[in-house]
Amino acid sequence: MPRLIEWTGERIVPWAPDAQVIYEHYHRYLWARPLVAGRRVLDLGSGEGFGAALLAETGAAVTGVDVDDQAVAHARANYAAPEFVAGSATDLSRFADGAFDAVVAFEMIEHVTEHEQVLAEVARVLAARGLLIMSTPERRTYSDEREFVNPFHARELSQEEFTALLRSRFTELALFAQSAVTGSRIEALEPRPGASTFRLSRSGDAWRLADRPAPLYLVAVASDGALPELPGESTLVDHGLEVLAERQATLLEHVRMLDERREELAAAYARAERAEAEARRVTESVSWRALERVRAVMGEESFLGRHLRALLRRLYR
Repeated sequence: MPRLIEWTGERIVPWAPDAQVIYEHYHRYLWARPLVAGRRVLDLGSGEGFGAALLAETGAAVTGVDVDDQAVAHARANYAAPEFVAGSATDLSRFADGAFDAVVAFEMIEHVTEHEQVLAEVARVLAARGLLIMSTPERRTYSDEREFVNPFHARELSQEEFTALLRSRFTELALFAQSAVTGSRIEALEPRPGASTFRLSRSGDAWRLADRPAPLYLVAVASDGALPELPGESTLVDHGLEVLAERQATLLEHVRMLDERREELAAAYARAERAEAEARRVTESVSWRALERVRAVMGEESFLGRHLRALLRRLYR
């Protein structure tokens, strides 16, 4: 795979070192893949191109749009099925009215301030009863509660603001919460009806059943027509436990750095103790006390006093 772009910490690339972020982004596209089956799809903010390529496995035709020319060049060099073009989500004038049956816009809307303009352009290029599938971080959980500032985000939304924005253009809306978890999964080897999810959290030395967590990301499906049947839940599983291995490696690196810092502090403390002992030896010596008495007699600013002080520095430095 030729790499024409690099991992910036924000735009996701398949070789990014943060496994949890990979889970979040891949899961959204895998979740949307059956919803766009047989449809003409526009992927807004297509970035590296892996998402548009996943959608192209079921979509009738997929076009990826990204504002970064280099990202578009990278996507064209690595993925054959989708078409990739450079452009802004605020100006989709290159596309005709009703050109697409579905628009996918994952983690894009927070990167621009003109949300209403983006929604107007999306509504224009969507065919009648077309689907908008959009995600964004929930501002309170993602930023406010963590006191976190993402320098790449121009305008984040709360759940209420995101809902109001989508309802301003679409009559039907279904909203989903997304968050990364660790735990255990039990699944039937043969298809069975029904599903169950249990949530646990630690409380002191015990464990208790927990409420549904606040969403870290919001995923919406909106349309002016009836929504298709949507899954009640979806799980992405990494059986290789990549994120746990990654966190273990990070912890081991922190331990190594702390050990190095502890050795540096121990060496600095030993040097300080030696310097203190030397200073004590000097100030307690007979000659030092004699010179101190002479200095007191001659005075600090006298000619002889200054020369004695200079001699003292040469003798005991």
